Amino acid sequence: MKQASPRILPVRGTGMLMIEGSAGKDLTVWKTNRISTKMKTLRKLSLVIILSFSTIPLLISQEGIAMNEYKTDFVPYQYQDPWRGNKTDTLFPSKVLEYDKNVTIFTPEKYGWHPDEKYALIIMYDRQDVRIIDDLLKSVDILESYGQIPRTVVVGIQSGRGYDQRRREAKWGLDGSNAYGEKYDEFVFRELLPHVMDKYRIDRNQVIVYGHSWFGYHTSMILVKHIPELLAVISASPCCPGTMLIDDIVSAVAGADTLKRKFFLRIASGHDIGDDLNVYRELTGKIALARLPDNVDYKPTWFHAAMHMEVPGLLFRQALYEIYSDWADLAFAYADPENCPTFDDPRLYDSLQALSDNKYGFRIPIYDRHLAMRVEYYRYIKDENIKNQGKIATWKFMISKYGESPDLYFKIAETYELMKDQAGAKEYLDKVKNCQLNEAWKTKVKELEKKIRDLNK
Repeated sequence: MKQASPRILPVRGTGMLMIEGSAGKDLTVWKTNRISTKMKTLRKLSLVIILSFSTIPLLISQEGIAMNEYKTDFVPYQYQDPWRGNKTDTLFPSKVLEYDKNVTIFTPEKYGWHPDEKYALIIMYDRQDVRIIDDLLKSVDILESYGQIPRTVVVGIQSGRGYDQRRREAKWGLDGSNAYGEKYDEFVFRELLPHVMDKYRIDRNQVIVYGHSWFGYHTSMILVKHIPELLAVISASPCCPGTMLIDDIVSAVAGADTLKRKFFLRIASGHDIGDDLNVYRELTGKIALARLPDNVDYKPTWFHAAMHMEVPGLLFRQALYEIYSDWADLAFAYADPENCPTFDDPRLYDSLQALSDNKYGFRIPIYDRHLAMRVEYYRYIKDENIKNQGKIATWKFMISKYGESPDLYFKIAETYELMKDQAGAKEYLDKVKNCQLNEAWKTKVKELEKKIRDLNK
């Protein structure tokens, strides 16, 4: 709060003046016959102070330029691949379609690091739309990198050659036309999906399907048969009036209470020539009027000013965030030691994990990114002893969950050394020595070993 300036006040009946300090205290009193000299001195002093403050910025800026205290280095922008993990391209044979399909499987960063870890799966249609798929991949990658969603495998399926073949694969043959929608559905769920699940350790409770435009229609149609196999369907700009079983879709969504777990449905449209607002309004309107069970999390979105090709990016990241928001909220409650001030990491972890399990109806593990974040967040704790004890407790818990790690053993030993705990530091440095170490690690061990010995001095 800004303090008031000093004030000169008369003292009644005394022939004296007083100066009231800025805090209303420390009153200074002069007799009136001395006030003239004092006031002149104050005016001169005030002028000097004002001039001094007005010239300081100029002096600082000139001195900074002259001394060259800071120099900006030229750094060009680095383009990055939208995916930090690995990808495998394959020509996948299909007996159902009687021709092969181009399929790309994207595995996340740190895939396979923990032998018991299972992964979420997102199936994306229209792999050929590289700019859109890159944008969606970047959404998955950045959300996962900060622990907002679990580690996820993405499968991109290229649609058929040209517009006509793509429409043929997406469209159900309900009107007797030569469409392959049913066959394409069988290819995905009976040929491709079982292969990916078995080979890439997919969590069967975390399968999400995304499609846009004709494949927004296709992903809406799979609701009729496949809700029990899915965690979520994300349908962007579904089209095609007259070829969608809207009443059957609504009935299937309303009957999802038999799952006894969460199911998420996101449907969106833009306002462009490629967006079929009649289909969007009929489909979303009928679902909204249905009596949906509590375990169905349904949300329609109309991006009223969005072009057709912008809808995927606008919808997809928002949908992923919403699907995993309850889980992420509990995971970050674990990560922040100020919210959960305890060194008993196992009990805290188990209690929050139980809440997450209850919300979803199955387990989505709070995983190593959140454990590492808990260590990182300890830097905001001012008490050094509590900060160090907390880090050690979390590192020990990480070792109990994921097995021995020379890096974690070393961090514990290093922190014990900072705490002047020679026995603790030596115990965990010995554990590092028992691991297979390269020359760089051996050098680090020798340096820390010397510091631990010096604690005796």
